[in-house]
Amino acid sequence: MPIEIKELKIKINISDPQNSKNYNQLPKINSTEFKEMKQEIVNECIQKVLEKIKENSQR
Repeated sequence: MPIEIKELKIKINISDPQNSKNYNQLPKINSTEFKEMKQEIVNECIQKVLEKIKENSQR
C-alpha cells in the first residue's frame, strides 16, 4: 500500500562554524563522532516521520 505524505515540515538550522565569531570556542570532534551525530539526526527524523504515519493511520 503506497503512502502519500501531504505535508512534511522539517526545520533545521545549520551554520558554518568557520564563519562563526565563536569558531575557536566550539569543541573539536573527530570524523567518527561527526558521522555518529549525523546518523542520530537521520534516525530521529525517520522516527518522527514514522510516528506521524502511525498517528495518521490510527485516525
